[in-house]
Amino acid sequence: MAASCQDSDNASASQPPRIEIKGAVAPIDSVTVSAPIEGRVAKVNAAEGAAVKAGDVLIVLTNPAVDRDLAYARAQIASAELKLRGTTAIPPAVSAEGEKSAAAIMRAKEEKAARYRALLASGDVSKQEVADAETEYAMARRDWLAERERRTATAPAADPGLARAELDRARADLAFAEHRQTLLTITAPASGTLARLRVRAGDDVYTRDPLADVADPSSVRVQAQLAPELVRFVRAGASADVRVLTIPPHRFREPIARVIAAGAEGGPAIIVNVPNPDRMMQPGTPAIITLQ
Repeated sequence: MAASCQDSDNASASQPPRIEIKGAVAPIDSVTVSAPIEGRVAKVNAAEGAAVKAGDVLIVLTNPAVDRDLAYARAQIASAELKLRGTTAIPPAVSAEGEKSAAAIMRAKEEKAARYRALLASGDVSKQEVADAETEYAMARRDWLAERERRTATAPAADPGLARAELDRARADLAFAEHRQTLLTITAPASGTLARLRVRAGDDVYTRDPLADVADPSSVRVQAQLAPELVRFVRAGASADVRVLTIPPHRFREPIARVIAAGAEGGPAIIVNVPNPDRMMQPGTPAIITLQ
């Protein structure tokens, strides 16, 4: 009998104890949506409590500086493309007919001035007439020189490499401006419920300002405080029976998601994640976790 009693005691000592811990549904985790850029709220697409999906447009901002930069970048691309095409175009040839006509007029005026100087000696023309003829010759020579310079002058060729670099820079500016424009449309980062809306149409917001909170109540965390002497019996991943005291109660068998050590975040405690498809389990709802 003594040996039998001793074996029974050893078997009882080797079996892990059954532990029941009182807990409650923890506050539902939420994601805060912040402004990625400064602007003014132009439109709010969802109200508090509305169900949203990841990628749904929540808020639209306006920013005149973004619109200005986008328009300027597009104009710079058009200008750079035109300049690049100009570097490959062949300059039109200038006709020599204008220079020939100016040269003929100049020779005629020169002969007239020489004839008037000869006639001045015989008194057939006055000094004023001679001066006018010489002035006409000077003007004709000026026109001839201008035509010759216009025909022989060549415009400096533009550098194709420089024009191409300007076009690349303009395209980079356009890509940056278009990226900033996309930041004005703010979408839901995850599916869930719009738990809190912090802005309304007409509000001015700045970078990193909180705009809304999106929560996912499809699953909840059940958290229970744990006596320090029981921590050694509990490990993450071990199965736990969870009974949430709703009406009627919800029962689950799920693995322990996390064990919080003593002195950290209100520990020692354990957390078990359970599904909440009907949204009946709200923060603060009592629960019992049973561990074996």
